[in-house]
Amino acid sequence: MRSIAAFALAALLGACASFGGGDDNAPPAPPRNAWIVAQDGRAIGQAIFTNAPYGVLIRLEFSNGALPPGWHGLHLHTRGDCSDFAAGFQASGGHLGMGERLQHGLRNPRGPEAGDLPNLFAPPAGPFAAEFFSPYTVLGAERVPATARNTAREALLDDDGTALMIHAAADDHSSQPIGGAGARIACAALTQVP
Repeated sequence: MRSIAAFALAALLGACASFGGGDDNAPPAPPRNAWIVAQDGRAIGQAIFTNAPYGVLIRLEFSNGALPPGWHGLHLHTRGDCSDFAAGFQASGGHLGMGERLQHGLRNPRGPEAGDLPNLFAPPAGPFAAEFFSPYTVLGAERVPATARNTAREALLDDDGTALMIHAAADDHSSQPIGGAGARIACAALTQVP
């Protein structure tokens, strides 16, 4: 019994050390906030991006009635520009990490792209929040190359920033190019200048 307890304690300490040790390639960065805007340009919530040792933690906080109830696709896009809200946020570009080698979808054997995230659920009433982890990104200005422990990570704060995009429908995590998630209905622009 004592050996089981010692093994469990050693495993726990090892897990804490490996998480807390961090990635030598990831520069420390303070958390960054970005307003989430709807198609009419009004703020409906905020996104908080926090660097973690092997990715970025994204916390979303929404006001009452911010989104239609139900599941919504959530993606990171190549440009931190939500200024064209009336035109459906097209200035934000395509998905982060989209290319010939990778395809869209967390369940796609040829994916995922760096911008792929799980779906978000909006309740019928009341304020709500959610957290997501993006292992393919870094909260910095430079791309992090692959290491023995981690895949390459795309920079969220490069020259043109990144947009967090919320879609009208759920992402099926496999079909191309956006998992059937539909129209872009809300956007948060993350840029070098807060």
